[in-house]
Amino acid sequence: MQDLKGQDSTTEEVVVLALGEIDFDPDALRAKYLEERDKRVRDDGNDQYIEARGDFSNYVDDPYEKQLDREPFNDTVEVVIIGGGFGGLLLGGRLREAGFDDIRVIEKGGDFGGTWYWNRYPGARCDVNSLEYSYQFSDDLQQEWNWSEKYSSQPEILDYANHVAASFDL
Repeated sequence: MQDLKGQDSTTEEVVVLALGEIDFDPDALRAKYLEERDKRVRDDGNDQYIEARGDFSNYVDDPYEKQLDREPFNDTVEVVIIGGGFGGLLLGGRLREAGFDDIRVIEKGGDFGGTWYWNRYPGARCDVNSLEYSYQFSDDLQQEWNWSEKYSSQPEILDYANHVAASFDL
């Protein structure tokens, strides 16, 4: 495996580079998750899903943002992050802290936030303490954010996601 700078590294070395010192074996954890995943994988794979066409065709559209017609980007970047949810935001912030400037986040939705972007039903809110959604970046890039409630609502969590994205110019 290669780390972010293209050096040959073990999984643990890559995790330590991204997250700092760890107190677990990432290979053992990955094996555990693969074992659990295998319990849920169906033999019919993608054939189990209904294609979003006909009466279901509107489900592929983003109801929150108007589709922009533009030419596709045709450039080269150092790092591509697939997904602008909380995992993509954390990775983007950590990469910025590590000195990476040329980052592109590719997101199907019209904005950052992942689940908190898509799920906007009335009353949607955190079922864990909101502080658990707060990242702990280095002191010079520490995100200032004060949650208004212990279990924040979806709009506030989405605002936080966009605050992090803006803070790191993602």
